[in-house]
Amino acid sequence: MISYLENHRTGLKKAAGIAGGLYLVRGYIHARLEEVKEKLDEDKLARDILQRRYEQTLEDAGYTVMALLSNLGEQILEDMDVEAVIGELQTMSNKSFSGGSELMSASVSSSVSELSALSTSGLQSWVDAARTHPRSLAGDSPTVSEDNSSMMSGSFITNISATESEPSSSSASVASLPSTSSGPAFSRTKAQLWNSVKLLTFTRTLTTIYSISLLTLLTLTQLTILARVKYVHAIRHMSLEEDQEAALDGELNLSNMLLMTLKARFGLPQQSLFKTFFPSAHESLFPPDDNDDISEPLSSQMAFDTLSADYLTLSYYLLHIGWKDLSTRIRCAVEDVLEGVSLKTRLSKSDVHRLLKDMIRRVTLDGSFAASMLPNTEDMVRSVLVLGGRDDHDPYPSSGSHPSNPLDDLLSETRSLFTSYHFAEVLDTCVEWAVDSLMESLEAEGRVFAPGDTDPPRVRLASILPPLASWSRSSLLALPSELVDGILAKDEIRTFSAWVWAKFELEV
Repeated sequence: MISYLENHRTGLKKAAGIAGGLYLVRGYIHARLEEVKEKLDEDKLARDILQRRYEQTLEDAGYTVMALLSNLGEQILEDMDVEAVIGELQTMSNKSFSGGSELMSASVSSSVSELSALSTSGLQSWVDAARTHPRSLAGDSPTVSEDNSSMMSGSFITNISATESEPSSSSASVASLPSTSSGPAFSRTKAQLWNSVKLLTFTRTLTTIYSISLLTLLTLTQLTILARVKYVHAIRHMSLEEDQEAALDGELNLSNMLLMTLKARFGLPQQSLFKTFFPSAHESLFPPDDNDDISEPLSSQMAFDTLSADYLTLSYYLLHIGWKDLSTRIRCAVEDVLEGVSLKTRLSKSDVHRLLKDMIRRVTLDGSFAASMLPNTEDMVRSVLVLGGRDDHDPYPSSGSHPSNPLDDLLSETRSLFTSYHFAEVLDTCVEWAVDSLMESLEAEGRVFAPGDTDPPRVRLASILPPLASWSRSSLLALPSELVDGILAKDEIRTFSAWVWAKFELEV
């Protein structure tokens, strides 16, 4: 046996070397595979966390918009009170018919009275329905209100007399509409009132579409940026902790061999030696004060909470100021498109859709909507924060000495997003979807454009006004809001939010 081993010693050495090498290679591969597996698990966990944060942001945006929508809706409905103008027109019609009947014969008086009742019954029912139950829409779906409006539309325009023809131009500006409770009675003619109803109804409808779309996008953008900032801060904090642990492990490996020798030779406490030779490790293991150890995270969290509150408070600008500038912009487009379009003009669904598209095109050509969404200057930001209730501190305590302010950084990024081509595309998608939703409501069974057995129906423009007014009212007051949910469910909106989220890679 010994002779065999001696004779094959070289071969056996080679075999042992190969076996040992294979063992080491196997161990190395196994270690690397474990590292890869651990890395994949960490990446999967990070993606899952990011996905959950992303989905939670979308959900939070929906709840936040619906909480703010009632405030916006009340202002729009109060400022563009179509029902008040209709009430004024109905009162004028009743007075004119009652005054004229005294000069007519009995038979003519009877027919005129019937005509008056027929032409104003729809007006009165529309006004009563809107004002008797102004909040009932909050618990009902929009279809209920639109069903009622479509039933009223027949009597609303059944007998528009020839004397109620409109002026050739849209001279009655929506912005100049006086309140029904102010000014001399019957200061405007029927033609002016009818023209005002036409312009005001379309202006309120498009203002509803744009204001809800912009509020949804503003809220989603704000919450996404804040969630991203918090996520980046968490990543940096974790990375800092890992670096400290790695540095501490490196120091401890060397210190363990030296401390015993030094302690035995000099008779010094281990903690004193540790502090002398390894101050950074000592601070990590022996913090001087427990309060100091937690003060920085608490301070950072308080600063983030303050920044978040200031940033979110800026939505006050759109809710109370920006939408008014937006409505003025929309009103001009509505007046241009509807100039010369009579209430008696018979329109198909495609004609109404074309009119709305033309108005939207004119509104879009006026440029970016960023000025209607956020204040432009530091003074405006301060004013908005005070009006929004954030009057306990100054967001710019020493703007002259600090080149950058966290709130300024957020505002700068947000304005840049709102003036980008991506945002313009997303807004166009939101507005287009809202218009399609509106047209579907007009085409549903029992509505003005309900399909029949013959050709597509063509109805007078006047008959479209009640369902338009009811749709805008229900969209502003109904909870939950189908318009908000539909916008947030669009793939383009989710892609835009993901695009904003993805910018965290530039900050890590």
